[in-house]
Amino acid sequence: MRREGKIRAVLAGIFILGHGGVLSSFAFMGPAVPAVPTGPFPQTNVATAIRRQYSSNPFEEETSDQRKERMKLVRGVQKTFYSDEVGVYPAQFGVYSNLLIYRADWTELPGFQHVMNVTDPDYTNMLMRCVSSSRPWYFGHVYLPEGADGDEYNYRLEKWSDAPLIGTLMQVSDYKVLDDGNLYVVVQALGRFMVIDSIQSSPYGIANVEMLPDQEMVEHFYEEAEDTAATFDFALNDNARGAACAGAVADAGVWRDYEFQDATLDDNDGNFPPVANFDVNAASSVATNAGDIVHAAIEEYLSQSPSNMFHGECSIDLDGPDVATEEDSIDAEFQLWCELDNLAKILTRLNPKANTEMPIPTQILGLLPADKDGRSWPKGFKLSRYTKKMSNVYSILEKNSNLQLNKDEPDQLKAVEGYPRLRRARRLSYIVWALLDTILGDDYIKEEGRVTKQQILEMSSTTARLKAALLRIREINETLKQVLEKN
Repeated sequence: MRREGKIRAVLAGIFILGHGGVLSSFAFMGPAVPAVPTGPFPQTNVATAIRRQYSSNPFEEETSDQRKERMKLVRGVQKTFYSDEVGVYPAQFGVYSNLLIYRADWTELPGFQHVMNVTDPDYTNMLMRCVSSSRPWYFGHVYLPEGADGDEYNYRLEKWSDAPLIGTLMQVSDYKVLDDGNLYVVVQALGRFMVIDSIQSSPYGIANVEMLPDQEMVEHFYEEAEDTAATFDFALNDNARGAACAGAVADAGVWRDYEFQDATLDDNDGNFPPVANFDVNAASSVATNAGDIVHAAIEEYLSQSPSNMFHGECSIDLDGPDVATEEDSIDAEFQLWCELDNLAKILTRLNPKANTEMPIPTQILGLLPADKDGRSWPKGFKLSRYTKKMSNVYSILEKNSNLQLNKDEPDQLKAVEGYPRLRRARRLSYIVWALLDTILGDDYIKEEGRVTKQQILEMSSTTARLKAALLRIREINETLKQVLEKN
């Protein structure tokens, strides 16, 4: 793209940011919706779309009462048809067996949520199978290149094919069956996995998948796993790497309740930010139990006989020269925040009359480290002052019963005490791409030579994703500085 094209793209993003925050075009819902003049990500409203779907009727001469009676019979048949569904069994050391797989020409990044309007009969059937079982309602999402057919030989979910095998574990938070048989489904992207066995390719995929924690998370639990392997009386194997991976997967599972607040179609008339909110009500029990659950997972892994060990065994490389450490990720996180602060300052200068003081959404600001991990913010760092100011404003608003306040907003402005810094950095490494999407535009991200969302998903470390985002934001800032110079 030429420099003029870059500037036009960035200025379009500034216009959007200046009108009340980040436009939710990142959500895969079709056309973007107007932004709202508040700190958090603007929210997508699906209530109108659902009413529109309910108003359609393929039987034109059918009365409203006749239609209700017919749909009542249809729901009864569906309930019987799906009555034997048992859902996904709990993961064994991070391996989910017989996971239903949704394949489409987009990539789901962990931390995001959106509403899917499912019209394809096969995928409608697949998701009905999913939600007809007991919770949690899990399925997998795997990228399928545009124009490719998942049933083609070269795009089957096999190691020898051209198909991507790194996908995303998804959770259905809520759903609604429409009168025309289609589905509205609220989905949340939980974490990345690798397909290790393909069971079915058509009409939709079914596979065994292994969850893939980031290198830094596995390295974080490696010492505990190594010590446990040496001292655990019931240890039957000494695979510390596999045990550390099991601990990292367990850690992700226990913090999931805090990182993904349930979102329902009835909440706030169906308004959804593209990033999943924290659930502050789950924070206390999660923080209290996380350590014990992780240690139990490490011991359980080590208690396996070598002859019986599951063949997944953690596909994380901790021996290569480019393995990222915990300190690497925290350093990259710090640099990214400094560059985000520069971005906020430049955007404010370019659009001083905007109806929002801070163009960085609340869900991102809430991940700003409170203690800086021993580092000092640069002189004039603006984001921490703004976050503290907004915390005071929310505190005042909460005490005033006459003022309306979104009850979730204050909880998103600050991560709960005890939230692990590696999980904080990991979350930022994904959700920051929503901001980049808005400023640069999806077509710009797809430009040849640019990192794609699938490449972001396939990065095996938090550090790599943070550094990729850092490069993009620096590029944006340089382009914006050129705009300022011209003005």
